[in-house]
Amino acid sequence: MLPGPNEVSLHKINHHLAPIVNELTSLWEGIILNRTYEHQLGKKIRAALIIVSCDIPAARKICRHVSALVSCHRCQKKANYENHQYNFAGMGDMEDWFVARDSNEHLQNALGWRWFNSDVLRKRFVKQTGVRWSELLRLPYFDPIRFTIIDPMHCLFLGIAKWIVKRIWVDQGILTSSMLNEVQKQMNRFQVPVNLGRIPGKIDCREGFSNFTADQWRNFFTIYATVSL
Repeated sequence: MLPGPNEVSLHKINHHLAPIVNELTSLWEGIILNRTYEHQLGKKIRAALIIVSCDIPAARKICRHVSALVSCHRCQKKANYENHQYNFAGMGDMEDWFVARDSNEHLQNALGWRWFNSDVLRKRFVKQTGVRWSELLRLPYFDPIRFTIIDPMHCLFLGIAKWIVKRIWVDQGILTSSMLNEVQKQMNRFQVPVNLGRIPGKIDCREGFSNFTADQWRNFFTIYATVSL
């Protein structure tokens, strides 16, 4: 959708979204098709954008949420900044932050961002609110919190699933080397369709589950783990 060869900078995203939003607005209001197979005299149709599905960095740029390294776009959880890097450790205060963000508040903050006429003031505002203006907010129905999905590749397969297996099951000795070797033997006996990709063949290598890709984590949990563990 966006021209190359380089990635479009953050402040130019809205320029590319504007004409797309104009067309989406027309579709939401309704357009007349002169003729269709079932409606020879024409048909009025309406359409809406109900989901933004892409990886985390792209979703944050398109919907203008603050970086995923800083805070969650769905709840009030914010990252800690330790040793010059962000992390989301700590669940003790879960009742304080496990609260859905408010779409109306998001819209008001986005409108507030537009009022500032300098990059310095806008950056300061984003640090406080975690919100920038997105052209998608011109769509009367668009909810940037609910319509932006949780990226399954980074969040689930390369995030939660990987962390549970490697940091809990392997590092804490729940799955020993001999157990991993046995799991690998069982997996080698599986016969799966070729379109599912190759069988993860590194269960018992080095520290276990060595350099698994997102697809391999997905295949392991959805196909192999139920039987082999």
